[in-house]
Amino acid sequence: MNECIFCQIVAGKAPGRKVYEDEHTLAFLDLYPISRGHCLVIPKKHVRWFTDIEPSDNIAGPFLRACYIVARKVKHAFDCEYVTMLIRGTRVPHVHMLIIPTIKGEENLLDRTLNLHHFCQTHLKPQFSETELDAIAEKIRTAAP
Repeated sequence: MNECIFCQIVAGKAPGRKVYEDEHTLAFLDLYPISRGHCLVIPKKHVRWFTDIEPSDNIAGPFLRACYIVARKVKHAFDCEYVTMLIRGTRVPHVHMLIIPTIKGEENLLDRTLNLHHFCQTHLKPQFSETELDAIAEKIRTAAP
């Protein structure tokens, strides 16, 4: 896709600070990092949503393997407490994994946001009853993959 900035980075038509590349995937520093070492991992083939990847595409396995490799590289490059991984495809319509390190002694917006989410999740009334949760679990179990 010519208008997709990630596809342009893959094609070498837009700059990107590459940190990892293999036959199927590319990883580079985020242009607007949440923390030092914040990377994006993308499949080289344009796919908008992770759920749009078909098993026959041979993308999901190599993509997740590259995410694992980059997350480990980031963890070893910095003094990380942990690395958060989020799959997206919204702001840029090309599936991407955000690799966001939490570095000891440094704060970042994602951790603050997730801490607020956790506080709300544990202090607000549960949204679903036990019966509703059982029905939700059953619906997911029996859905087509």
